[in-house]
Amino acid sequence: MIYKCNNCGGNVIYSPEKKAMHCSHCDSLESQNPTPQNSLEQCANCGAPLKLEEFTSAYKCEHCGVYFILDEKVSGVYLPHLILPFQVSRAEAKEKLKQEFKKRIFTPLAFLSEASLSKMEGSYVPFFLYDYTSQVDFEGKGSKVRVWRTGNKEHTETSIYSIQRNMTIDFDKIPVDASIKMNDSVMDLMEPYQYQSLEAFQEKYMSGFFSEFYNKTAEEMKNRAMDKAGRDSETLLQETIQGYSSVTTLHKDIHLMEDKIHYALLPVWIYDFRFRSKTFQFHVNGQTGKVIGKSPISISKVLLYSGSLFVFLLSIGFLIRGIMEVFS
Repeated sequence: MIYKCNNCGGNVIYSPEKKAMHCSHCDSLESQNPTPQNSLEQCANCGAPLKLEEFTSAYKCEHCGVYFILDEKVSGVYLPHLILPFQVSRAEAKEKLKQEFKKRIFTPLAFLSEASLSKMEGSYVPFFLYDYTSQVDFEGKGSKVRVWRTGNKEHTETSIYSIQRNMTIDFDKIPVDASIKMNDSVMDLMEPYQYQSLEAFQEKYMSGFFSEFYNKTAEEMKNRAMDKAGRDSETLLQETIQGYSSVTTLHKDIHLMEDKIHYALLPVWIYDFRFRSKTFQFHVNGQTGKVIGKSPISISKVLLYSGSLFVFLLSIGFLIRGIMEVFS
């Protein structure tokens, strides 16, 4: 599907700044007219051949620049339940990157250039959001040691306590990305998203962005969600048994019960920077603006800085030597 403007025929895309569908050609709002994009082989707008990857569900034609959605990849078994619309615009994402990296003096000059940043694209990443109920049963013994002195004599008192915990913990929407090409650890670092802003899925939010449908099923991905719920259950349990000198576990059981699974699309800005035959990838959370990525280091800037520092220190050395000679 391509959203075309009723007024001028331009491509209408979702604007995070305006929180509405926007035609940049005639500056109209909510003037979209959905036009089918039935072919996976060529663009319905210009007829150029398409180079779609296996899991693509939204794309931009490399020839005419029109954004379109593949209807069959967002319907039926691929229909998302929820979507978190982009709230950070392209301009805001660029500014977030500049704020993050402009003070890093060894970053290559081209890294924050407009020519490089203009290649940044927004993408909806497929996620499964898992609801779990965790039942935690714990039994143990805790000791508390008290030491005091009477004159020259030291006294030690050890008290033993019985510790019992029975906790029910509800986990709501534990996120696990379902994209093979997105690094799992990076996607974990993109958290947290503010899930209260999730909306029922609407295709129009995808216009203007790239997107994938899930690469693996919810069943295949659920172990990661269970690991997260298990670790958080353990952390919450440990927070309730603080203050003891030592704790001996007699019995511990963490039982997870799956409640519901939501298939959602979450927004990410992706910036690929090519430097010295290597691609450095950066991500900006499309809702919160959180930046993830490590900038490359320009060797020439390191050498220039080192040389300038050496000259400065050498000059200081000559100045001190000259002063000493004057007063000697």
